[in-house]
Amino acid sequence: MSKLTIRDVAREAGVSIATASYVLNNKPGKVSSATRDRVLLVAEQLGYRLHPGARQLRGISHTLLILLPGHKWAPDLRGILMDYPFFNELLAGIEHAAFDAKLQPSLQRIERPEDIRHLLNGPTPSGVLILGKHDEGVLQALEALDAPVALIDDRDYFSQHPMSRFHDYSIDDALLGELAAEHLLSLGHRRLVLLFGTLSASSVHRDRLNGVRRALSRHGLSLDSDWLIETDVTLAGVTQIEPQLLAQLQQGATAILAMADILAIGCFKLLFQTDYGIPEHVSLLGIDNLHVLNYLPLRLTTVGQDVYGRGYQVVRLLQGHGSELAPVSLIPGDTTGPSPTTPR
Repeated sequence: MSKLTIRDVAREAGVSIATASYVLNNKPGKVSSATRDRVLLVAEQLGYRLHPGARQLRGISHTLLILLPGHKWAPDLRGILMDYPFFNELLAGIEHAAFDAKLQPSLQRIERPEDIRHLLNGPTPSGVLILGKHDEGVLQALEALDAPVALIDDRDYFSQHPMSRFHDYSIDDALLGELAAEHLLSLGHRRLVLLFGTLSASSVHRDRLNGVRRALSRHGLSLDSDWLIETDVTLAGVTQIEPQLLAQLQQGATAILAMADILAIGCFKLLFQTDYGIPEHVSLLGIDNLHVLNYLPLRLTTVGQDVYGRGYQVVRLLQGHGSELAPVSLIPGDTTGPSPTTPR
């Protein structure tokens, strides 16, 4: 006979795993009394018991599980672990905190909800960090895991599942986009190129776009759809859209706002190869303040978040400590200047 799990209770009661978890862990609020009664009745009928010492009985490992997206969202993991320094910096902070807490980080690539089953029946990890985009079914399956879980930068999931027990580890990305756009607008730029990741797949980039809209509105401007270019957020992302980007510059754009530093680095290379002066012909601005920027010939102007610190603090959050992050801010560099008075 297979082991009875909270998933069975949720299915029979017609509720989500998150709702069943709230009820069976006796958490207040968020669930109506009728739903609470139904879940408890089904649990009693099935003979399900949430033992108060279940985690101790099953055994808690010292593993810190870090889940990477499957093939659907990341066909080539180089897009995350090689070509996107953001995750390298985040993982460095995670590893540092894990070392301090005597935890053992373990990276696993998750393809299907079925891949979660062994986690439910094996030793309980000390915590789980979810990086990148995952199918909703995978995340729902993790709701039944008796361990603290943090979902990094995926507001879409929480908007669809407000009763999720996961920690929402996001920052104010709209503020990052707003600060970046405001800087260029304050320098007199009125014709921008906006480089984004795929907006339909990224709540982070949609929030940053909302911030850009706020800044434009303050200056009496609206977003021209021709300004916006979507591409992969990797080193190769700019190569894919070179013709579009150069066409925008030839039509009079005076500044490029890249919604990630990695895209700005790609733009830096392209502008250098095509003899566009930075910033005398084109201003260039990124977001994230990655450590790799220290190795560029010019210091990129960027809006900074503490990526390494976020990695460190999310581990502390899983251990029940407070999470304190440095505020986001504009970090002036050498790649932005006043809008040129005459086109190139």
